Amino acid sequence: MSISTQQLQEAAKIFFHLLNRKMVLTNDPILNPYFEEDGVRDAIKVLAEESRTRVIQTADRLHLVARPEGSIFATSFTQFKRRYGEVETKKHFYLMNLIVFVFLAEIDIPSTSNLRWEHAGVSYYILEKNMTQLLSQWQKENKETEGKFSEAYGLAIDDMAELWSSMAVDSDTETVDERISSTRKTHIGLIHTAMRLLRDEGLVFIVEDEKRVIPKIELYERLEEGYHQQARYEEMRDLVLTTLSTGGDRNA
Repeated sequence: MSISTQQLQEAAKIFFHLLNRKMVLTNDPILNPYFEEDGVRDAIKVLAEESRTRVIQTADRLHLVARPEGSIFATSFTQFKRRYGEVETKKHFYLMNLIVFVFLAEIDIPSTSNLRWEHAGVSYYILEKNMTQLLSQWQKENKETEGKFSEAYGLAIDDMAELWSSMAVDSDTETVDERISSTRKTHIGLIHTAMRLLRDEGLVFIVEDEKRVIPKIELYERLEEGYHQQARYEEMRDLVLTTLSTGGDRNA
């Protein structure tokens, strides 16, 4: 692999542009060297490997995502808490991650069905109902297996279930002028905070007056080219869907 100084400079410019933007349209002129020169692509590959990130190329965009482990760009809990003040403890952090995962499992369906979610979106109350069912059933199974269920899947099930059960579902004071207040005090408030994570990454629209979230095509690209390559994602999606299929409402 031979990379010139000029190619390395072009690669660095593209890599840090991706780092700042998270995703860039393939017709952006800044990406021309990426598509035209092998050396530039090779240099970007090296930068990605060393920083434990990954460049995902789709028909219309390049995405830059952190790898599941070891990325220097991964967000620590302290950084996360500083940005989202509603996240008081790691238990709230765990719940928000599970909320995001339940949403992904809800929309990660065959492409012929994607149009339904792209137009109608997913109600916060469906996410709330599915979260309640998941945690109830998982806590029951964890108790029956004396903690082995939680250990097998690497989930803080009892911590999440206890915190979730201590929170109200909703509050009349959460919506002001048809906008939802992010809060750690209620299920809907925490769900809204979790969906903001995806909105801030440019992956969803949030219809606040309807308490509904709509996935964007960019999110489906991440799922198809990124998450579907990860065994952990596939394992957890199967676990969530199997649990919900025993009684959760996934069709409203």
